[in-house]
Amino acid sequence: MEIIFDINEEELPIFLAEVDEHLQALDDSLIRLESGEADPELVQIVFRAAHTIKGMSGMIGHQRMTDLTHAMETVLDGVRKNTIQINSRLINVCLDAVDHLRMLRNEVSESQTCDVDMNDIVIALKDLIGADEKAPAAGQVSNQQQAAVDSSANLKVDAPKGTFHVRAKIDIKSMASAARAFQLMMALQDVGEIQEMKPTQAEIESSTAIEDFSAVVRSEQDFEEIRSALMRISGVNEIYINGKSVLADEAEASVPEPQAEQAESPAATPAAGKQSAWAKDISGERRAHNPFGRRNTDMTIRMNVERLDNLVNLVGELITDRNHLKQIHSRLTRMNSNYDKISETILHLGRITDELQEEVMHIRMLPLSSVFGKFPRMVHDMSRKVGKKIDIVIRGEKTEMDRSMLEEINDPLIHLVRNSVDHGVESPSDRLAAGKPERGTITLTARHEQGRIILTVEDDGGGINAAKLRASAVEKGMITPEEAALLTEEQSVDLMFMAGLSTAQKVTDISGRGVGLDIVNNNIQRINGSISVETHLGRGTSFIITLPLTLAIVPSLLVKVRQTTFAIPLVMITETFLLKKSEIKYVYQKPVTMLRESVLSLVKISEVFSLPKIEAGTQDTFAVVVQSGKQRIGLVVDELVGEEDVVVKPLGAFIGDIPGISSAAILGEGQVALIVDVFGLFKLAGI
Repeated sequence: MEIIFDINEEELPIFLAEVDEHLQALDDSLIRLESGEADPELVQIVFRAAHTIKGMSGMIGHQRMTDLTHAMETVLDGVRKNTIQINSRLINVCLDAVDHLRMLRNEVSESQTCDVDMNDIVIALKDLIGADEKAPAAGQVSNQQQAAVDSSANLKVDAPKGTFHVRAKIDIKSMASAARAFQLMMALQDVGEIQEMKPTQAEIESSTAIEDFSAVVRSEQDFEEIRSALMRISGVNEIYINGKSVLADEAEASVPEPQAEQAESPAATPAAGKQSAWAKDISGERRAHNPFGRRNTDMTIRMNVERLDNLVNLVGELITDRNHLKQIHSRLTRMNSNYDKISETILHLGRITDELQEEVMHIRMLPLSSVFGKFPRMVHDMSRKVGKKIDIVIRGEKTEMDRSMLEEINDPLIHLVRNSVDHGVESPSDRLAAGKPERGTITLTARHEQGRIILTVEDDGGGINAAKLRASAVEKGMITPEEAALLTEEQSVDLMFMAGLSTAQKVTDISGRGVGLDIVNNNIQRINGSISVETHLGRGTSFIITLPLTLAIVPSLLVKVRQTTFAIPLVMITETFLLKKSEIKYVYQKPVTMLRESVLSLVKISEVFSLPKIEAGTQDTFAVVVQSGKQRIGLVVDELVGEEDVVVKPLGAFIGDIPGISSAAILGEGQVALIVDVFGLFKLAGI
């Protein structure tokens, strides 16, 4: 059934983003509370998130969401006051409530009612309060807030220490002026306890336009802290604290805005710096106050992704022209011509382009917390389902990646985490029998390393049995017994990435069907990444994913083969060396060479792409060593041209897919370079 809420198209995406942020924070904080992290501020964060969603839903007329968050808020208020104890039952009921809130959130995005009955979850929340207490009706507020006063008539500068009389005049023309009053209330609750307030909370939540706001606040904070909290709210024309105009002080002193400190939370994922939907700064004069705790509130804007992509493409064209100018400069220098002015201009253009490229790429960067944040709740729910006790540890969630990379890596990480829960970590009884702690641990780690992103999914489970993998592959006809006998332990473990191979004793709705890890491998390779496995029986398994920082501009090594230029992504290269023709040997008619007492398989680019043959001679060549997981091959090329950032261009429908080639790039001289698909070359070489 269609349902209509009091919100326009412009405000809708902002509302949804804010609700998603608070729902994610509820998930994260509740999981942390369940793990025994007894932090009063954590309880306060959960309460504020529910409280904020309640206010936001009330403003658009979503009564079911308001009722549910109010029941949840009442429970959390009891936790704050130590009248309700935190236990597994409370956490699970609250998490179920968060799931229901997500369904109600979708009612707003889809304008369709969901079929789920909310009565059961509301009753479950009220049961937590106890038989002696009843959850008050939605919209009811404390007696302190109901005892409203007209602060404008009673303000005194010489108020008792710790008491602040606040009066504000809201711009009635601003977007959602009632929301400004709500923001003022939330800001004051952040720094103290509201003794009296007019209008009341119930009146704020039921109004659409509010001009006058007044409150009496008890706080241990000083005047500047109160002032700072209120100054972050836009759409307010006048603010008085104990009779003193703080906006006048702001205009006279021109004091820069105070920067909010960023709260540290291992599994927290709300995007830093987002403005509240109800505090969108129309005038641009002050930063909006974020009602959800003291997180980083650096000035940000919401940008259409298509516009951002167009900007990246324009920067790419600029880089191409810069490279072209460098080539011209190099030619002029070789001619011993005196072109000092041109040289200076080209060098300056190069610096500016580099800085612009760096800034634009940073715009596209997002912290991995936006992906990692979902896993604490996921592990909590799945471990309960399979009867295991599993903790999750997240490290490096502030590591940044290109947003397009984040979207691509999401599904592979979900597969790996699900696999660790279902197959990696043992049951509590098996762990105790093995002398391990009853609770298992899954660790997600992200870090920057030499211009790459390294992601690790690690568990302390039973490890992978390579012998079972070989036997399963033979049984399914994927390899012959003779081939299995020749495999090393590492090669045997890599069999798990073959489609249809699984050693699971039973199939569950989580995993075990033999699909997933091959998809993980293919998806990671598609974005020029690689995955490897480290495992130890009885101690656990680590999946290590290596990724480039971005897909738009790729640092590459340019090489030439038969006058054709190829670009090999630097992220895939481990080393290069001079390869003498006398050093090339053949094993089973395949070229190899010795590299530090190890046999290195060689792939001749000229043969793979059927390039014209040249007369046999004694000219030496070069080998570019590339790596996929733990496998290495040497790409044989005629010449090493040099390193260059190349702008990735698709091959287009007219050319179509070329095995071993992922895309193309236009170089400085106007030449087209083919960007090598390293993983495709591994397949073409049969390695």
